[in-house]
Formats: sequence, C-alpha cells, structure tokens
Amino acid sequence: MLRSLRHRFSFLRWPLFPLSDLVTGIQPKSKLGRHLAQAPYSIRLLRYWWAGQALAEEAERIGRPLRVLDLGCERGWLRHFTPASAVAHWTGFDWNPKRGEISGYDEIHAGNADQQLPFAACQFDAVISLHVFEHLPRPAATLAEVSRILKPGGIFLGGTPTMPHIFAVLREKYFRRMARAGKIPPGGHITCISPRRWRALSEEVGLDVEFAVGSHAVRMTGSRLEHFRWWIRLNQLWGALFPSLGSECYLRARREPAWASAPAPLPRGNGRPRLAWAAAAAVTLLALGAGLLPFWNGKTSPASECPITAWLDHHQSGDDHFIVLADDHIPAHIRSRSDVTHVEEVADLHQHLLKNRSAHLMVESDDLDSVIRTGALAKRPLLSRLIKGPANFFLLQPEPEISPDNSGHAPQHL
Repeated sequence: MLRSLRHRFSFLRWPLFPLSDLVTGIQPKSKLGRHLAQAPYSIRLLRYWWAGQALAEEAERIGRPLRVLDLGCERGWLRHFTPASAVAHWTGFDWNPKRGEISGYDEIHAGNADQQLPFAACQFDAVISLHVFEHLPRPAATLAEVSRILKPGGIFLGGTPTMPHIFAVLREKYFRRMARAGKIPPGGHITCISPRRWRALSEEVGLDVEFAVGSHAVRMTGSRLEHFRWWIRLNQLWGALFPSLGSECYLRARREPAWASAPAPLPRGNGRPRLAWAAAAAVTLLALGAGLLPFWNGKTSPASECPITAWLDHHQSGDDHFIVLADDHIPAHIRSRSDVTHVEEVADLHQHLLKNRSAHLMVESDDLDSVIRTGALAKRPLLSRLIKGPANFFLLQPEPEISPDNSGHAPQHL
C-alpha cells in the first residue's frame, strides 16, 4: 500500500515543460502540430508526456535503452515525446497504422490486438498501450499476450478512460448490449476499465501493479487554463488522490520474474501426507459404513426391529390407545410412546379400562387367564395374536355395541 502511494505521486517529480519544447521536427499544419500550437500544456497530449517520462525513468533504472512495443501506435506520436536516449528499438502495432505519418519506428505491424500478437515471448523491455483497451472485447486475453511478450521485470504502461468501478461495470454492460444490437461498430468503445479492474486484470496475468493513477479532473481542451503549468499539476494531483475520478487512468505494472529457471525433483516423502489423508478418509468411510449398515438392511433403529412396535404402528389408525399389561421386560421405547399405557399388575388393569373403554389391550399369554377371571374383559373378545416378539401377546379390542346376530350378547372368542 505504501509503495503504491509513493509511486502514484512519482510523476509529479517528472519535469514538465511546454510540450512544444519536447517535440521537434513537426509540421505546424499536421494534426499534432495544431494540437501543440493550440495549448502549451495540452491535457489531451499529457498521455504521451507521461509514457515518455516513464520510459526514460525505466531506461535510467536498468542502465540501458529499451526495446519498446507501442501497442496501438496509430500515428506514432509517442516517439516524439520520448527522450531519444531512452529507447533503442521502436516497434509499432496497430489495427490501422498511419504509415505515412509514422516516423522513427524501426518496425510497424498491422494486426488485431484481440488475437495472438505476432511477437516472440520475452521480447520487449516495455509495452505501451494508450487508449486501446477500451476498444477491445477481451481485455484479459490481450493483457495475457502483453505479459507473454514482456521480458521478466519489464513494464507495461496502459491508459484508458476511467470511472468508479460500479459505474464502469454498468456502462460496459450497456456497451455490450449495444454492440450485440449492431449499434457499435468493431473498434468502438466496448469496455470500461476502472483502476480496480486494471489491478485485477494485471494480477491474473502475472503483472505486479506499481500504481494506477488518474490523469486529470477536467480537460477543458483549448481553454486558457492549458497555458499554465499549475493547472496541469493541480489536475495531476487530483488524479493521484482520486484515481477513479481522474477521467483517465494510467497504469504501470511490472512482469513478475519466473519462480524457477528449471524444474527440480520433488523431495522424498512428498507423497506421504497424501497417503495419510487417503488412509484417514478410508477409515472414516469404513466407520460410517458400519454405522449405516442397519439402514442399508432396512432397519433404521432398535425400535423398528421390535415386532411389538411394528404391530402397534400397523394397527394405529390415528387416535387409538393401547394398554399393555406386561412386566418390566417390555422395551423402554414402547413404554415411552404417547399412545401406550404400561400396566404391570392385573389388579390395576380394571381401573385403566374404566378410564379408557375404547382402548386396545395387549396381554402376555401367561397373564391372559388372570385377566379373564377379573371379569374386565366381558366385552373385549380376542381378535388376534402376536407371535413374534419378546413374549407372546394377545390383542383384545372392545366389542361393538350391537353384535352381528342382534342378540345383544357378544360372541365369545375366548
């Protein structure tokens, strides 16, 4: 963070003279000549002054002139604003280079920056692209090519119009929608790049961003203010303080060096942690499998394995209640059911039957005779018998109020 702030204000130390003093040999009637005559400190041309000073600083840092690619050179104006001693070899690349106006470039290539660039890897000390990326549909792919052709430690100098990130995202969506509708021709503005996006794109392709700075707050081309250096410095200070509000954003990013020059054998035992994790995973799966085996066999719990529980669930029609006469060996999960009343003594059975005459009665076979002798089952004929379970049970249900033979006597099943 501190390094970024330090670099962001570094251009304020670069010498700023009337731009016409930097450029020589320009015809007054040419487009560049008219711009220079219009304003000594033309904000429109500051991008070239900025890139030229950055190239001079980099050449001084490494102690030799640079091999430079001007990506989007068009008329080749950048060379006029760059000290001659800073660059050893100029290469220009543009979709439609103005060959008749370009002078001083060693090579000029015509091509599409949205495709693979026709240059070898690690060829350039610096790549400059001023006001090109806003015209590219896939800026990440192009920046990846820039990273490929840069030497390790080489710099990328990029500049585009800018705005706060959220507005840039919305505006780019609008541009893409208009392009799909055929209202933006190829080569028109289709991408919006904020300082935040510049950083994200650079980091993805191995470029270390040293700074992303705004250029100016208000252009006011042709006004008297462009005759004063203080006006330019004030705009530059604004851009350094508020990059996303600087109208245009300029970036310097450096290609990170390779991690290693040659592959090296992995240290012995490198696979042991992986084997340990695999063994732990296998043990865990086996443990889980053993715990889930009852579920795979169709038995979800000890309660579901009990035939009495299954029988109760089968005969429960919604609001039925069961009175179970049994000793303590009756399973706890049956006693805890809300639709079951557990009775241990035959003497207590009569009282429970009076409270709930519609209850079903389950009696162990050993207690059946004792229950009949109490007379409590006068109207509870035996309907079925449960064979499987912790003991043999009989199920008795209350007799209907009217018997099938209309005699008023219950049929005797006992």
